[in-house]
Amino acid sequence: MNRLSDWKKSLMLGEEEKEQGFWMLDDTHFSRPLTPLFASFMLPAVTTGTKRAFETMKMPIVQFIVKTAHGYYYQTMPPHPEPFEERIVKHKKKMEEFYPGIKPYMERKVNEFYMPFYNKLSERSIEPITMQEAPRLLEQLQQFYMEAWQYHFEITMPRTSLAIALEELYGQVTGAKNPKEVYDYLQGVMNMSLETDRGLWLLAEQVKSSAFLGDALTDSENPIEALEHAAEGKEFRKELHDFLSIYGHRTAITHEFAEETWFENPSYALSIIKNYVLKDYDFDAEFKQLVAEREAKVKELFERLPGNDRASLFKTMYEQALACWGADEDHHFYIDAMIAAKSRYFLKNVGRTLVRENIIACEEDIFFLYLDDLLEVLNEPKALHEVVEHNKTKYKEYRNKQPQPFYGTPPNPVPDPLIERIFGLPQGVMDNQAKSLKGYAASAGIYTGKVKVVYGQEDFAKLSKGDILVCKTMTPPWTVLFPIAGALITDAGGILSHAGIVAREYKLPAVVGAKAATSLLKDGDQVTVDGTNGVVYLG
Repeated sequence: MNRLSDWKKSLMLGEEEKEQGFWMLDDTHFSRPLTPLFASFMLPAVTTGTKRAFETMKMPIVQFIVKTAHGYYYQTMPPHPEPFEERIVKHKKKMEEFYPGIKPYMERKVNEFYMPFYNKLSERSIEPITMQEAPRLLEQLQQFYMEAWQYHFEITMPRTSLAIALEELYGQVTGAKNPKEVYDYLQGVMNMSLETDRGLWLLAEQVKSSAFLGDALTDSENPIEALEHAAEGKEFRKELHDFLSIYGHRTAITHEFAEETWFENPSYALSIIKNYVLKDYDFDAEFKQLVAEREAKVKELFERLPGNDRASLFKTMYEQALACWGADEDHHFYIDAMIAAKSRYFLKNVGRTLVRENIIACEEDIFFLYLDDLLEVLNEPKALHEVVEHNKTKYKEYRNKQPQPFYGTPPNPVPDPLIERIFGLPQGVMDNQAKSLKGYAASAGIYTGKVKVVYGQEDFAKLSKGDILVCKTMTPPWTVLFPIAGALITDAGGILSHAGIVAREYKLPAVVGAKAATSLLKDGDQVTVDGTNGVVYLG
């Protein structure tokens, strides 16, 4: 193979960089290596997008600079040159300006920026694309990515900042020893993740009421084919298709082009529906109860708060947080998941163009080309089969490699609490003699059961009622498993990660950021999950 181009080198973490800075593995969002084409779009977009967004928000760090090492996603966070004490004052003031308008800002960007471009991508995902027009369309997608990730962080950072400020203020006005209990007052807020889960539950209820649908899903090796044997089945398939046309642009590995979406393959959704059928579960009743409990707890809290300015400020900030609490799951639905899915459909169409020109063997081979190679071959066609195979081989090697948690020297003190709340920090084994793992207490409760280690959506079907779900990380598409699981353990994440937020909605005992769970645990192991104290007891 030829030596790496300068552009490819700009995406990869060099040896000098590893020694000179602190680069942290983000396995909360990226548990697998990135394919070359996805890295080509994602890394420059986050590096550039965060620089723009962080300056707007007067962040004490300049940006996230992101690069890959052995295909895995690492980021460093250079501090802003302005004195920290001065910068942090400006940052807090700017964040307070953002708090009241977090959700309206997101909704405006979704309606005016994201969805119109997704519609254009959908249009260009069907009709054949010529070699001549493909470069222009790819450059448009690249520019969209840059702007899309700027807005992404202008939505997510203020919301997380508000959560931390609320937590701190709660401790001050109540004297609570564990101010993180404030998140219990934010349960029962509808969002796109829960809306998706509810849609699957409604489809499962339909299956329960029909002997034919029940047999087709539970007794057939190929449920999709079985549904075609009767008008009732065909109608159900249409309803499923309509559901997936809205909610199915998702995969278990959200940030990637190479992963098949639920819209493309309905069997992922059908496996969840099948498990919902087997579980005595009523989404609406449980959610209604959760809302009622939250409202009662908030009423009691407000009645016992002192009548001073700080208590009044807490009430105001609480209402702001409640109004935007669903934005974390909603932004993931409309941005993180949908941008990759819609891009995938379009890029597969470009891949079909390359197949017609005998440049690659199949449409999905395009994901194993870097963007510079792709743009070059569109202008000067030539076969790239060897390049694709080389990149596929390297990708497989990286998948089998255990990535280092960081390169360089960790900062002292630890990073901003905002970073820890989302990404988590290494917790490790707490007590070898007691055989326990330590993580973050993400959702209260204690549960004992048998483990199922799930690595991706291809494993979703093996989770049975009451199993303890163990995974490297999880994004909102995984929440469809929560009504089935008895408890949750993740390797990555903090208490404000998607796993922690939605586990609390389901009252699912959860320990996140345990780091070694998928390495130490195997299917069938019996463990006790203490989500109140953030401990997993083995055996």
